[in-house]
Amino acid sequence: MRKSLAAAVLATSAVVGSTIAAVVPSQAQAAPSQVYVVHGLPLDNAGTVVDVYAGAAGDPIDKAGLVTDDFRFKQVAGPLSLAPADYTVYVAKPTASDDGTLAADEVIFSKTLTVPSGLNVSAVASLDGAGQPTINVFANDLSSAKSGGRLSIRHAAAAPAVNVDMGYFPFSRMFSFFVNTYGPAENGQAADVTTAAGKYDLVVRVASSGARAAAVPRFPVTAGKLTAVYAVGVPGSTFGFVVQQIDL
Repeated sequence: MRKSLAAAVLATSAVVGSTIAAVVPSQAQAAPSQVYVVHGLPLDNAGTVVDVYAGAAGDPIDKAGLVTDDFRFKQVAGPLSLAPADYTVYVAKPTASDDGTLAADEVIFSKTLTVPSGLNVSAVASLDGAGQPTINVFANDLSSAKSGGRLSIRHAAAAPAVNVDMGYFPFSRMFSFFVNTYGPAENGQAADVTTAAGKYDLVVRVASSGARAAAVPRFPVTAGKLTAVYAVGVPGSTFGFVVQQIDL
C-alpha cells in the first residue's frame, strides 16, 4: 500500500552551536528553537572529522565562533536552544580550532541558514543529490504516538529519488500486506510514519527503476521515541545510514 510522503519542512532553516547564541542578540518575543546537529558527511571512506563554526550572517569569517570540535561522522549533538536569527555555518578542517580563529583556507564549505522560532529540528551536514556538501534540515514531530513510536526516514544522500519498503518483521516476510511503501522522496525530503513499536525490515529502492539500493533488516522502532534514519553518502562507495532517537 503506497502512502503519501511527508515532505521535510524549512528548506533553509536551523543550525548549530552552543556557543553561537551570543553572536546574534536574542529576541525577547520569539521563542528559541531546539536544534540537533547530525554529521552525515562522509567526505572520505573513513568519515571525515570536522570542526563546526558559526557566526552572525554577514560577519567576517574570523568572527565565527567554534561550535563543535572534532565532530565525527554519524555523531549527533544537541539539543541546542538557539534564538531565532540568521547564521552562517562553516564546516571546517579538524585542525581549524588549533589556533582558535577560523581562516578562509580552513573552510570545507559554508551555508547561511535561518534558525526559526519555537520548533524542534535536526540539521544534517550531508550531500545534495549532485554530491555536493550541504546542510539538510528536517522537522522533528514530537507529538504523542500513544503506545507506539514515530519513524522518520530521511533522504540526505547523493542519490536520485527513492522509495522505501517498510515491512513489520517477521510477518512481512510471509505476507505482502504487512509491507507499506513510502515515497518517492527526493534529497532533503522525509517519510514520517507513526507505527507500532517493534522490528521492521527497511528496503530502499531507486524510484525510477525499482532497483534495490540498500536495506536495514529488523530495524527497531521504540515506543515513546522518534527514530530518525538518515540515508547518507554516495551509492556504491560511502552510502550508509545514521540513526538519531529523540524522546516524544
